[in-house]
Amino acid sequence: MKFIHLRLILLFLIFTYSSLFAQKLTLFTEEFPPFNFTKNKKLTGVSTQIIEAVMKKAGFEYQIRSLPWARAYKMSQAKPNSFIFSISRREKREDLFKWVGIIAPSTHSVFALKNRSDIKIEQLEDLKNYEIGTSIEDSRETYLVSKGFEISKFQRVAGENAYLQNYKKLKRKRIDLWPAPDALMNYIVKKAGDSPGKILKKAFVLSEISTDGFYLAASLSTKDAVIDKIRRALRDFKKTKEYQMILKRWGL
Repeated sequence: MKFIHLRLILLFLIFTYSSLFAQKLTLFTEEFPPFNFTKNKKLTGVSTQIIEAVMKKAGFEYQIRSLPWARAYKMSQAKPNSFIFSISRREKREDLFKWVGIIAPSTHSVFALKNRSDIKIEQLEDLKNYEIGTSIEDSRETYLVSKGFEISKFQRVAGENAYLQNYKKLKRKRIDLWPAPDALMNYIVKKAGDSPGKILKKAFVLSEISTDGFYLAASLSTKDAVIDKIRRALRDFKKTKEYQMILKRWGL
């Protein structure tokens, strides 16, 4: 009788475990080159390639949805088995997600046109003297707001081409400053047919948000067992040559 009872418990545990990892995961992201973006109708980028390798290693079935950032940010919090990448880890966001781990390194800066000799920035507070173009609810905007900047004074844009819009506005002098990840700036400027070193200068480094990197995060209702399995897969993958090759391929 005890043997039958133990067998039933074992079968139940196997069924529960199998059901848990058979569920399809949804990973939300945005058009954020070179980390994640659509090219020839296919999502690619350094973070995307890392995520695909990690999910394969973890053995989960998944889908990736690319949406404007504000929408991806909200939808990734709504249901179990929902994730988001590439997201910066901020104090304001800390309790909104379960943080899986860092996918890729990042450096964030504030850029200005190289010929703008009138722009002089020695400390963060000096940014308030200029017109700043931001992308709605991205990590640079939320960081500046947390430091006392008034969101109503930003020139805000949203949508799949938000970062390109800001670059175009900077070139036309409709804004003075453009906060962006260095790798994204480099990609956007080159894609527009320009030379980053000739047209832009780094006016200020946002050192406080350049210490970690971009994360994969999960909704609070996603089970810890799922997150732990993906976290282990990510940790192990980051030790491989393949991971280093992906970073190198994308200039990181």
